[in-house]
Amino acid sequence: MALVDLPSSTLRLLLHIGRTGNLTEAARACGISQPAASKAIARAEAQSGLALVRRDRRPLSLSAEGRILADYAQRQEAMARSTRIALDECRVQGRGLVRIASFGASASTHILPGLVAAVTRSRSMLQVEISESADLMSLEALREGLVDFAIAIEDEAPDLDMIPLARDRLVALVKQGEPLAKCTTVDAETLAGHDFIMTKGGSEPLVRAWFARTGHAPNVRHGIQQITSILAMVRAGMGVSVIAEMAVPETHAGVSVIPLIPEQPRVICLARRQGSFASHAAELFWKTALARSHSKSFGDI
Repeated sequence: MALVDLPSSTLRLLLHIGRTGNLTEAARACGISQPAASKAIARAEAQSGLALVRRDRRPLSLSAEGRILADYAQRQEAMARSTRIALDECRVQGRGLVRIASFGASASTHILPGLVAAVTRSRSMLQVEISESADLMSLEALREGLVDFAIAIEDEAPDLDMIPLARDRLVALVKQGEPLAKCTTVDAETLAGHDFIMTKGGSEPLVRAWFARTGHAPNVRHGIQQITSILAMVRAGMGVSVIAEMAVPETHAGVSVIPLIPEQPRVICLARRQGSFASHAAELFWKTALARSHSKSFGDI
């Protein structure tokens, strides 16, 4: 006899007989009549070829084989209870892990902390894992299903759903004390006349596009990934640079930050693959981001 051959109602009946020692009470607990309970036990014994209930004593008790089935029913009951609790925690508390690929300081420092805090305040069991990489690697991880969301620039991936989170812009980095550092704005023609330190952190296409808008190109002498390295090189007089304003650290001694003219904005978004969500936690995170995007201006998010 396979366990699957016995109805779960019969297994529960055996469990209650073992607990109460009374067939009538066990039947009532299972929501059936006493005659129906007697027939169910008889069928189970006939099917298994084993005596499951000892009827020669009061209160009733289970045979050793009946106890095996009752123990199995108890484990089923415990598993069902823990499953219900887990699903309730998913639904109410957002239990689950949300994975986000971020492209660096702009998002990881200025955007994601506030968004994560807003989600976890109301969904205490929702966990967020953030991994940093270059823009293209983040989008690749998203498309391959390695993460639930990625931080992306608006319009750079039309195949993805996006929620605007913040508006950023490009700015120039110039060594303090240089004549150029006294300017309130700086254009592409002026920067093209200096040695240039090109960021490799993800904004390079936008930087080159800004120069190209006015028919100029940067005189690239260095290609640098880390913002701290770019700042150190600018401070040392090795050239000027252009990076995203949100990526500039709060402390940048010896370096002036100058707005560009014309301005080159960029909208930072939360991106996801089109279709269903991998988890309820991911859906909750997306809905929270969407609500914040609708209720606040970009600068407040």
